[in-house]
Amino acid sequence: MIKVNLYNQASSSGRGVGFYAELLGKALEETGQVNLTTDNPDIVHYPFFDLFYPTLPLKKDKPTIVTIHDLTPLVFPELYPKGVKGNISLLRQWLSLQNVAAIITDSENSKKDIVKYFRISPQKIHVTLLSVDPAYAKAPSSKEIALVKDKFNLPDKFILTVAGGPNPNKNLPKLAEATKNLGIPLVITGRGMLQEVSEPVHPELKDLPILKKYPHIIFPGFVATPDLNCMYRLATAYCQPSLYEGFGMPVLEAMFAKCLVVSSNSSSLPEIYSPSTINFKPENQVEMEAALDRAIHVSASEKARLIKEAEAKAEQFTWERTASATIEVYKRSLK
Repeated sequence: MIKVNLYNQASSSGRGVGFYAELLGKALEETGQVNLTTDNPDIVHYPFFDLFYPTLPLKKDKPTIVTIHDLTPLVFPELYPKGVKGNISLLRQWLSLQNVAAIITDSENSKKDIVKYFRISPQKIHVTLLSVDPAYAKAPSSKEIALVKDKFNLPDKFILTVAGGPNPNKNLPKLAEATKNLGIPLVITGRGMLQEVSEPVHPELKDLPILKKYPHIIFPGFVATPDLNCMYRLATAYCQPSLYEGFGMPVLEAMFAKCLVVSSNSSSLPEIYSPSTINFKPENQVEMEAALDRAIHVSASEKARLIKEAEAKAEQFTWERTASATIEVYKRSLK
């Protein structure tokens, strides 16, 4: 039995990173090979790494594992200006990585970026693919779906995207323009989409005032898993328009929830969706509109085929496999 302190910081709570830590913890314990404890652990595992905040200590008393989900601000420095303080913080975080036992990341694309931008040996970086909340594979009742439609005042047809916030790598203005041109409502979920923006606008929030000007966009805020499961099933299609994702968990959620997926073909996303998925270059407005138009007007038989292939691909992603791969990293780090 390996004793592990899965150090889940409060700053990583909520969708995405927080869910990863919670679901990974459950899966690790279910293997019977790991005891999650803060009492004299064999290993400390930090499931969240921030580039600009001290989320990883410089001094480590135990073999330490850290999960780096993505390096978005380094891949797109023009979208995420660092400034002097940011560069100093980044250096501090880079130094904190030098004495970790291993790094876990979510995709081969993220591994490639960690090697490129942090100059860390590939042998030290281990890819453990993720999964999603098993709830998305369970079909809600027609009554539950109808209640969610009424609760959020959703139209009969709409494109759904799960963004969390208006991060510039999400490429949301292009999606807004594409859906406007196609005459279909767009639903963007995420607590961060409801925040107020004051002048001067922070560079990372610059897309929000743009999005607020579109009358066809619906902002329901944070949507809990049971409601989001229904929302995926109500949507005409789920679209992931991102310039970059470390993994792209909503794409996998949509696949499990039998929602037709239309996705950007950038970064890690092709590692997740099935080969037949409708996709596009995220920088190309014309391609995005054509992909969405195809999804909106796809025949029932073709839609069923695409969803079935996506379901089959989704079955490859399980928390059991994630936990098993993570335990192998623990074992190597203790040798």
